[in-house]
Amino acid sequence: MIPRPPVLSCSDVRISYFSQTVVDGISLEVNRGELVTIIGQNASGKSTLLRAFCNLKPIDAGAMYLNGESIDAIPERDFARQVAFLPQSLSVPMGLTVGDLVLRGRTPHYPKYAMRGSAEDHAEVNRVLDQVGLGASSDRDLNSLSGGELQRVWIAFALVRNPEVLILDEPTSHLDAHYQKQLMELLVDLKKQDIAILTVLHDVSLAVAFSDRLIGLDQGAIAFDRTVKYGNLAEDISRVLEIEIESIRDSEGDFYVSPKWR
Repeated sequence: MIPRPPVLSCSDVRISYFSQTVVDGISLEVNRGELVTIIGQNASGKSTLLRAFCNLKPIDAGAMYLNGESIDAIPERDFARQVAFLPQSLSVPMGLTVGDLVLRGRTPHYPKYAMRGSAEDHAEVNRVLDQVGLGASSDRDLNSLSGGELQRVWIAFALVRNPEVLILDEPTSHLDAHYQKQLMELLVDLKKQDIAILTVLHDVSLAVAFSDRLIGLDQGAIAFDRTVKYGNLAEDISRVLEIEIESIRDSEGDFYVSPKWR
C-alpha cells in the first residue's frame, strides 16, 4: 500500500512583510488525526504561518501543500471545503441565531448561485451542533451565549463543511480555565475523526497536556519540533519562551509542564 502524504505540509517557506522576514525557511508536516500546536513569543511568525497555510498570505519562497498538491493549484472553492480556519478575532454578527451562523459555514458546498442551504445542509448543522454540545441551542441568539459557548459555535461553523484540516489561531484566548479545558477536549475528540488540527496557543500547559506534537518558533524559524512525550521538552520550551519551565510526570506516566513564576 502506498502511504498517504501528510495532509498539510510546507517546505523551506519564507515570508516577509515589506523588507522584514517573519517566516524563515520553515518545513513541517501535519498528519491526519494529529493535533499539532505552535508556540513562540510574540512576532515569532506563528499567525503569519497559519495564514499562509490557509492561502491568505503569499509566500516569498518555498512551497505549501494540501494532500501533496500545491495549495496554489487548488481551486478556491475546493480548498475552502477541505481547510477551515478560525483566526484570533471574530466579530459576532448581529441578529443571527446559532443555527444561522453555522449554516453560513456550509457555503463552500452550495451549488453555484444558490442562496440558501438544502435539507442536507441543515442536517449537517444539527449534526455538528450536537457534536460540540450545543444541540439544543440552534435558535438561540448569538449575543446570549457565554464566551465558551460562542467559541464552540465557531468550531461548529468550521466543522460543518466537513474539513480535512482545522487551523485555529489562539482558540482559548479570553476563555476561563473551565472552557479552555472543554475546548481542548473537543479538539482531541475531533482529531480522533481523522481531522488534522494545527493550532497556536500561548498557554504551554494546555499545549503539552492536549497536543501530540509541539513546534517552537523563534524569530521566524523552527527551534524545535517534538512529541509532547519528549523527555527534555521543558528545556526546549524554556529556551524559546525565555522563561523557566518545570515539568511534572504523574503516576500514569503523563507529562505536564508549567511556567515557574517564583
